[in-house]
Amino acid sequence: MKKLLLHILILFCLPFLVSGCRDDASWTGKPGDNGMEADEVQLEIFTRADSYHLPKARGTENEDVLGKTPWVLVFKGDTPSATFVEARQAFEMAGKRFVILTKQPTGSKYQLLILANPLNNKFYYGNATTAYNFDAAGIASKITTATTLSDVCANMMTEPLAAGGVDGIPYTGVGEAIPMSYLLTVNSIDNTTRIENADKSSLEMIRVVAKMMVVNEASNFDFTGITTIINVPRQGRLHNLDGTIMNNASNLTEYRYDNSYSAPLVAATSQSTVTEPIYIYESDKLNNTHLIIEGVYEGNPYFYKMAIVDDVIQKMDIYRNHAYTFTITKVKGPGYDTIEDAKVAPASNMYLDYTVLIDDSNSYEIMSNNDYYLAVSNSVFMAYSSGGDYEAFKIITDCDIDFPNSRSITTNEQEVESSFTLIYPWDHKIPIVSGVSPSVTPVGVHVGDWLMYNEEGQSKTESDGSITLKKNAYVTLKLGNLEKMIHIRQRPAIPANGSLLKYEPYAGNNPTTEFVNYYCLSGEVEEAGDENPRTWIKLRPSTMEIRQDTARITVDDGKIYIEVAPNTSGAERAGVVYLSTIKAPDASSPSVNTTQRVKISITQE
Repeated sequence: MKKLLLHILILFCLPFLVSGCRDDASWTGKPGDNGMEADEVQLEIFTRADSYHLPKARGTENEDVLGKTPWVLVFKGDTPSATFVEARQAFEMAGKRFVILTKQPTGSKYQLLILANPLNNKFYYGNATTAYNFDAAGIASKITTATTLSDVCANMMTEPLAAGGVDGIPYTGVGEAIPMSYLLTVNSIDNTTRIENADKSSLEMIRVVAKMMVVNEASNFDFTGITTIINVPRQGRLHNLDGTIMNNASNLTEYRYDNSYSAPLVAATSQSTVTEPIYIYESDKLNNTHLIIEGVYEGNPYFYKMAIVDDVIQKMDIYRNHAYTFTITKVKGPGYDTIEDAKVAPASNMYLDYTVLIDDSNSYEIMSNNDYYLAVSNSVFMAYSSGGDYEAFKIITDCDIDFPNSRSITTNEQEVESSFTLIYPWDHKIPIVSGVSPSVTPVGVHVGDWLMYNEEGQSKTESDGSITLKKNAYVTLKLGNLEKMIHIRQRPAIPANGSLLKYEPYAGNNPTTEFVNYYCLSGEVEEAGDENPRTWIKLRPSTMEIRQDTARITVDDGKIYIEVAPNTSGAERAGVVYLSTIKAPDASSPSVNTTQRVKISITQE
């Protein structure tokens, strides 16, 4: 899998400012020259498409394509109430991508909303009826200096799909690139500003749609394709700021091959539609979005209605930039003879067994360039332990280049009082691919029981009375021009009488409390070991309401509680929990929307 860097073609006569368009046909790009004013700055954009995180081949040609001239909207402030400053369009020069922005002083943070690939170069604002051109005049007609970031994100939407039904799958036609966005906070806009991540990596653009695929592994069923997908939203927000799903209950449509369903919407290839995924906007579970598939069971053709449900038959919301793979494991009975009957019938979950794999960044965190990628199973490792050896994470890469000096695994153990050390791989090198790709390498660390006192926010009083600020413990990976840091953490082992660990937004930094400061999205207890951790580690919402499935959880308030039951066995036991996290949308830096995976190793006395 290769993620593509953003390529933005140079255009002259660009409508740089919302308030007007430049007439200059050429310029040097230097402040004060013909094309730029002295109060302007030219910034390079480091941006790329996010390939749904997992290192798989993409389904369509345009899935990773980024538009030639995305727009950059500038807002003053670092909260959702930040106010609009200007909008400029990007361009390419000398093989690099740039945008010219008005200089902004330090003292107030700024947010850059990057919008790419608008469908038909149109946007709608707060409705599905009035179109605006995605240009300086169109933006200025709806957005003023009094408009806030939250206003724009709530109201600026894609062009709506047809209301009565859509023949074919959106964003799969020639030239139909998927709309993408990113929100970045910067301290100022001047010659020091970098439109990239703090670790110098390129920004990951977020798609406005999700994708869905169906795979058949049932030996008693011949899967022939997806006939239609019903109750899908007609529109999506160009950028989702608060994580909520737009209310589309009265704005739904369906996908089909044609009005008479004369052929499948997607024909299966080798019992799968992975090579031809379906793209849909975010959909609330109340929309009752569902697929109708067709196939042959016991020699007869049938239609089956598949609800969008998880492994415990609970309806699911569908989120942008996620990939949903429905794998049919068993067919237990006939479906419906006609598509008309299947459309009005209840879902066929009693006759179909299937699992759902949701790619929501819970599998790998990937960095990539055009040639190779570097991924980790998790970028945070937390050990509840009094000390010991652990597999902290795995490295995954498809790189086959033997960099002589740039494939290292290093630590900052000297900066954190040697409270942890790297124990494997023994040569502290990232192995390159030689044969099977990708290459998967476990990385082990020894954790000391004083690591928890070596974290940012803590300090140490030296013998001379001076104060030394503590640092976080990191393992740093370097592969060619890609670099990734993994945070290594520790908390006390869980006592035999149990505990309730609270992962939620938290202002304190006392490592002996039950609180850990993360804004959580989802969690899962790993099913492994002699004593199944799922029997004694339970994932709870902050309300502590009773749930049947305590091994998996998805929350919308950022809070996941890990309940560790009392240990009456007399023997030490261990289990692993994975959490996916994101920066709280209402925090001081709402633009930090890159997810992380946290691996939590729990040892109980």
